[in-house]
Amino acid sequence: MTSQQSSHQAHQQPLPAGDPNPASLHGVQQQRPRPEGPMLPRAVILGISLFCGVVLGILGTLLHGSIWMIGEVDSGLVIPWGAALGLLILLLGLVWVGTTSRSLAEPTLMGTATFTVATIAYLWPGPDQLVVPYSPVAFETLPGPVIASLVWWLGCAVTTIIGMLIVKWVLVADAARSSRKPPAAGPVD
Repeated sequence: MTSQQSSHQAHQQPLPAGDPNPASLHGVQQQRPRPEGPMLPRAVILGISLFCGVVLGILGTLLHGSIWMIGEVDSGLVIPWGAALGLLILLLGLVWVGTTSRSLAEPTLMGTATFTVATIAYLWPGPDQLVVPYSPVAFETLPGPVIASLVWWLGCAVTTIIGMLIVKWVLVADAARSSRKPPAAGPVD
């Protein structure tokens, strides 16, 4: 046995039987309780939410045009994988910022910023559009890009609502879990 192995084993102590109290757990790594509030100031988290929402809006607008066409262009199956990937990234960002801030304000701001960028891109006039807005003529000639654009644009709003519901569910579950009192410590038989 090497000196490193013996010193490593010397630091490991078995857990005491019965109800452990913090004094009897000396040398045993304890799980830290989750902090109740955000680690960063609220203004910083709001700024991060706004910035991330704008970046996700730009990223999703760039990604949404990636589609798979199975079959012919006018009658085939359209799979807007770029829009789906953008919406998945948005959902993950919403859940992250909501659980980090432990509030619904930050995911609302992030989702609103993303939807605003997607709406600006959807309504942008001129020939240099990143999004193909719906019209009967556009749908007839370019069904794939029109469907991908609609999925991204409307999906931003739906994903924001779903993300907020997930965050609310997580926050309520955490509050319920933390409000339960642990059983009173008593003698162990």
